[in-house]
Amino acid sequence: MAEDGCISGKPKICMRKAEELIVEVYRQLLEARSKGLAPKKVVISPVFWASIESYRRSLGSLSGALPDYLSKDALFGLEIWYGYESEIRVV
Repeated sequence: MAEDGCISGKPKICMRKAEELIVEVYRQLLEARSKGLAPKKVVISPVFWASIESYRRSLGSLSGALPDYLSKDALFGLEIWYGYESEIRVV
């Protein structure tokens, strides 16, 4: 990884905090819903998802009846699909 926090390659992927990635997914989800769309998945690079997974593990787990916004294979109920892009897409 370079000093700028980026991984070289095509596309060039720059690290972002897990919290920023989660907020970006939520922003795109709300935007899609406001347009009357019903997104089903998040297309995200494995590097970004690994960052979110690490964050999820650091939070631990809660017991209870309410579903969590972040699970092992979903975020806000959206299925995770790997894509080798520098940006996250909610589709």
